[in-house]
Amino acid sequence: MANSSSNGQAPFAMLVDDDGAIAEMYRFGLEHAGFRVRVLGDAAALFRALDDEVPDILVLDWQLPGMNGAEALELLRRHDRGAWLPVFMLSNFLGDQNGEVDRVFAAGALAWLSKAVTPPSVLAERLTEALASRRKSTA
Repeated sequence: MANSSSNGQAPFAMLVDDDGAIAEMYRFGLEHAGFRVRVLGDAAALFRALDDEVPDILVLDWQLPGMNGAEALELLRRHDRGAWLPVFMLSNFLGDQNGEVDRVFAAGALAWLSKAVTPPSVLAERLTEALASRRKSTA
């Protein structure tokens, strides 16, 4: 499946975060950086959205209603439209005290970023770098 960033369109990011104000801050910053963004409030909404459209990259919060980010990522990897999807974790949950950071990296996350020190412009840069690297590796 071709992604939008490889065919001249704005890269498409899905952002899953149940904190509406935070999600809107990141949505605005990513759109300002040239991304097309769809914000979703929980993992269930993510899986419904994947039936309609697959993003170029996914930004996933750790603390979500119904399941945590690691559980969502592990399910995503078994989903036919999400097995290959590049994923960034974005959360203030530390995760390093109970092995959860290792768990998401084992499931294929590209990065674990802290909201407290990752402004939208930095997130946009990191996503852009990841997509560029992915294009180089698949070319």
